Amino acid sequence: MIVNNIDWINILSLAGTALVSGLIATLVTLYWQSKTASKNQKLKIFEVVMHYRYDIAAEENVKALNTVDVFFYKNQSVRKAYANFIAETNKGQNANIADKYLRLLEEMARSLGLKNIRWECIKNYYYPTGLANRIKATTDLINTQIISNVEIAKYHHDRNESDGSDLLPKIPVTPRGNVK
Repeated sequence: MIVNNIDWINILSLAGTALVSGLIATLVTLYWQSKTASKNQKLKIFEVVMHYRYDIAAEENVKALNTVDVFFYKNQSVRKAYANFIAETNKGQNANIADKYLRLLEEMARSLGLKNIRWECIKNYYYPTGLANRIKATTDLINTQIISNVEIAKYHHDRNESDGSDLLPKIPVTPRGNVK
Protein backbone atom coordinates (compact mmCIF):
# COMPACT_ATOMS: atom_id res chain seq x y z
CA MET A 1 0.00 0.00 0.00
CA ILE A 2 1.42 3.30 -1.02
CA VAL A 3 0.64 6.35 1.04
CA ASN A 4 0.70 9.57 -0.90
CA ASN A 5 1.45 13.07 0.35
CA ILE A 6 -2.21 13.97 0.90
CA ASP A 7 -2.66 10.95 3.19
CA TRP A 8 0.37 11.98 5.25
CA ILE A 9 -0.96 15.49 5.56
CA ASN A 10 -4.33 14.14 6.72
CA ILE A 11 -2.68 11.79 9.24
CA LEU A 12 -0.48 14.58 10.63
CA SER A 13 -3.45 16.95 10.70
CA LEU A 14 -5.55 14.45 12.66
CA ALA A 15 -2.70 13.71 15.08
CA GLY A 16 -2.04 17.42 15.59
CA THR A 17 -5.72 18.12 16.15
CA ALA A 18 -5.96 15.30 18.69
CA LEU A 19 -2.89 16.56 20.57
CA VAL A 20 -4.04 20.18 20.59
CA SER A 21 -7.60 19.31 21.64
CA GLY A 22 -6.25 17.05 24.40
CA LEU A 23 -3.97 19.84 25.60
CA ILE A 24 -6.79 22.38 25.55
CA ALA A 25 -9.10 20.00 27.44
CA THR A 26 -6.39 19.42 30.06
CA LEU A 27 -5.76 23.15 30.49
CA VAL A 28 -9.49 23.91 30.80
CA THR A 29 -9.86 21.12 33.38
CA LEU A 30 -6.91 22.42 35.41
CA TYR A 31 -8.30 25.96 35.28
CA TRP A 32 -11.75 24.86 36.51
CA GLN A 33 -10.26 22.66 39.23
CA SER A 34 -8.19 25.61 40.47
CA LYS A 35 -11.19 27.93 40.37
CA THR A 36 -13.36 25.37 42.19
CA ALA A 37 -10.69 24.75 44.86
CA SER A 38 -10.36 28.49 45.44
CA LYS A 39 -14.13 28.93 45.80
CA ASN A 40 -14.32 25.92 48.14
CA GLN A 41 -11.63 27.47 50.39
CA LYS A 42 -13.54 30.75 50.46
CA LEU A 43 -16.78 28.92 51.26
CA LYS A 44 -15.05 27.05 54.09
CA ILE A 45 -13.83 30.32 55.62
CA PHE A 46 -17.27 31.88 55.18
CA GLU A 47 -18.86 28.85 56.83
CA VAL A 48 -16.59 29.12 59.88
CA VAL A 49 -17.13 32.85 60.37
CA MET A 50 -20.89 32.34 59.99
CA HIS A 51 -20.79 29.54 62.59
CA TYR A 52 -19.12 31.82 65.13
CA ARG A 53 -21.19 34.98 64.68
CA TYR A 54 -22.14 34.67 68.35
CA ASP A 55 -18.50 34.31 69.51
CA ILE A 56 -16.17 36.37 67.33
CA ALA A 57 -13.19 35.61 69.61
CA ALA A 58 -13.51 31.81 69.29
CA GLU A 59 -10.16 30.28 68.33
CA GLU A 60 -11.37 28.60 65.13
CA ASN A 61 -13.05 31.83 64.05
CA VAL A 62 -9.90 33.86 64.66
CA LYS A 63 -7.91 31.39 62.54
CA ALA A 64 -10.45 31.69 59.72
CA LEU A 65 -10.50 35.49 59.93
CA ASN A 66 -6.72 35.60 59.69
CA THR A 67 -6.93 33.94 56.26
CA VAL A 68 -9.40 36.38 54.72
CA ASP A 69 -6.66 38.49 53.09
CA VAL A 70 -5.07 35.35 51.64
CA PHE A 71 -8.10 33.71 50.06
CA PHE A 72 -10.03 36.86 49.14
CA TYR A 73 -6.95 38.69 47.87
CA LYS A 74 -8.59 39.56 44.54
CA ASN A 75 -11.77 40.96 46.11
CA GLN A 76 -11.17 44.52 47.26
CA SER A 77 -14.61 44.97 48.86
CA VAL A 78 -14.04 41.96 51.16
CA ARG A 79 -10.52 43.11 52.00
CA LYS A 80 -11.78 46.62 52.77
CA ALA A 81 -14.53 45.22 55.02
CA TYR A 82 -11.91 43.03 56.74
CA ALA A 83 -9.59 46.03 57.22
CA ASN A 84 -12.49 48.03 58.71
CA PHE A 85 -13.27 45.16 61.09
CA ILE A 86 -9.62 44.88 62.20
CA ALA A 87 -9.36 48.66 62.64
CA GLU A 88 -12.46 48.59 64.85
CA THR A 89 -11.10 45.73 66.99
CA ASN A 90 -7.85 47.64 67.49
CA LYS A 91 -9.83 50.42 69.20
CA GLY A 92 -10.70 48.08 72.06
CA GLN A 93 -14.04 46.63 73.05
CA ASN A 94 -16.88 48.67 71.53
CA ALA A 95 -20.35 48.29 70.03
CA ASN A 96 -19.20 48.79 66.43
CA ILE A 97 -17.12 45.59 66.30
CA ALA A 98 -20.15 43.34 65.78
CA ASP A 99 -21.46 45.67 63.07
CA LYS A 100 -18.13 45.62 61.19
CA TYR A 101 -17.98 41.84 61.56
CA LEU A 102 -21.45 41.39 60.09
CA ARG A 103 -20.60 43.78 57.24
CA LEU A 104 -17.55 41.60 56.50
CA LEU A 105 -19.80 38.53 56.34
CA GLU A 106 -22.16 40.37 54.02
CA GLU A 107 -19.30 41.26 51.64
CA MET A 108 -17.99 37.69 51.74
CA ALA A 109 -21.45 36.33 50.86
CA ARG A 110 -21.76 38.82 48.01
CA SER A 111 -18.33 37.91 46.61
CA LEU A 112 -19.22 34.20 46.73
CA GLY A 113 -22.40 34.81 44.75
CA LEU A 114 -24.69 33.97 47.66
CA LYS A 115 -27.28 36.54 46.61
CA ASN A 116 -29.98 35.53 49.09
CA ILE A 117 -27.74 35.91 52.14
CA ARG A 118 -28.10 39.54 53.13
CA TRP A 119 -27.67 41.66 56.23
CA GLU A 120 -31.02 40.55 57.68
CA CYS A 121 -30.04 36.86 57.46
CA ILE A 122 -26.52 37.37 58.77
CA LYS A 123 -27.45 39.39 61.86
CA ASN A 124 -29.86 36.68 63.09
CA TYR A 125 -28.26 33.62 64.60
CA TYR A 126 -29.16 30.78 66.94
CA TYR A 127 -27.55 30.90 70.38
CA PRO A 128 -29.43 28.66 72.82
CA THR A 129 -29.53 29.40 76.53
CA GLY A 130 -28.08 25.96 77.29
CA LEU A 131 -24.95 26.74 75.30
CA ALA A 132 -24.63 30.15 76.95
CA ASN A 133 -24.98 28.55 80.39
CA ARG A 134 -22.38 25.88 79.60
CA ILE A 135 -19.87 28.45 78.35
CA LYS A 136 -20.49 30.63 81.43
CA ALA A 137 -20.09 27.62 83.77
CA THR A 138 -16.78 26.68 82.12
CA THR A 139 -15.53 30.26 82.37
CA ASP A 140 -16.61 30.49 86.02
CA LEU A 141 -14.84 27.21 86.83
CA ILE A 142 -11.62 28.38 85.20
CA ASN A 143 -11.79 31.70 87.06
CA THR A 144 -12.40 29.89 90.37
CA GLN A 145 -9.39 27.65 89.76
CA ILE A 146 -7.20 30.65 88.97
CA ILE A 147 -8.32 32.47 92.12
CA SER A 148 -7.74 29.33 94.20
CA ASN A 149 -4.23 28.88 92.79
CA VAL A 150 -3.39 32.52 93.49
CA GLU A 151 -4.65 32.20 97.07
CA ILE A 152 -2.62 29.02 97.65
CA ALA A 153 0.51 30.67 96.27
CA LYS A 154 -0.08 33.74 98.46
CA TYR A 155 -0.61 31.53 101.53
CA HIS A 156 2.69 29.72 100.96
CA HIS A 157 4.50 32.95 100.28
CA ASP A 158 3.07 34.59 103.43
CA ARG A 159 4.14 31.61 105.55
CA ASN A 160 7.59 31.99 104.02
CA GLU A 161 7.59 28.33 103.14
CA SER A 162 10.33 26.84 101.07
CA ASP A 163 9.97 26.96 97.34
CA GLY A 164 11.86 23.68 97.12
CA SER A 165 15.21 25.23 96.19
CA ASP A 166 16.71 24.06 99.52
CA LEU A 167 16.22 20.49 98.31
CA LEU A 168 18.52 20.98 95.33
CA PRO A 169 22.19 20.01 95.70
CA LYS A 170 24.60 22.88 96.31
CA ILE A 171 26.88 23.65 93.40
CA PRO A 172 30.51 24.11 94.46
CA VAL A 173 31.78 27.61 93.77
CA THR A 174 35.40 28.84 93.61
CA PRO A 175 36.52 31.91 95.60
CA ARG A 176 36.07 33.98 92.42
CA GLY A 177 32.43 32.93 92.18
CA ASN A 178 32.90 30.55 89.27
CA VAL A 179 31.25 27.16 89.24
CA LYS A 180 33.72 24.26 89.59
